[in-house]
Amino acid sequence: MYYARYVCAGSAPDSACSRISAVKRIAFFDFDGTLTRRDTFWDFNVRYFGRLRVASALVRTAASAVLSLRFGRSFLKETLIRVLWRGIPHESYLSFARDYSSSEIEKNLIPEAMRVFLKHIERGDAVYIVTASMKDWCELWARRYGVLVIGTELEVEDGYLTGRLGTPNCRGAEKVARIRAEVDLNGYSKIFAYGNSGGDREMLAIADEAVYRWDHIPNLDD
Repeated sequence: MYYARYVCAGSAPDSACSRISAVKRIAFFDFDGTLTRRDTFWDFNVRYFGRLRVASALVRTAASAVLSLRFGRSFLKETLIRVLWRGIPHESYLSFARDYSSSEIEKNLIPEAMRVFLKHIERGDAVYIVTASMKDWCELWARRYGVLVIGTELEVEDGYLTGRLGTPNCRGAEKVARIRAEVDLNGYSKIFAYGNSGGDREMLAIADEAVYRWDHIPNLDD
């Protein structure tokens, strides 16, 4: 189902900023596993490189997988990105991200989650997607809904991906740090947050109403 037909046309950030300027409620949605069935980070990599190459990269990063138990998931993610994406032309990556956002993400959405997402938009709430996945393909998808994205970014030099992150991995406490850097939460009378993993707990903790793994559906008719 193409959900975007239910909301007014517009592209972020201008339409989003003009829409949220007069509202007092804000909602933060994790992306992978909260709005989508599958993790888009892994799905995107498999579709770009193929299963065999991603599997080979995972074997090459096996030592990092062990170290990630000590240093965290971000360490493994950065190691895998370095193996797969270093030296890839930025435009090639963006072109694939455009195709992926327009053809694959809609197939991966959770209908019940999207009903809540759209309800927030339709009633005029400020809506953000806050994700550890790459901002690029999430933002390309989110533009059709006029919502903003806070996400992990890749470093680019001279038109090529370096294989390094351009921002810290947007997970855990980093989600809250990035939210506070972009949004004055004191300007909102109610904060909603939606997540599905340990990487969302800090974001859920700043909300007046937190929804974890869709354990309940908030009343949005007020």
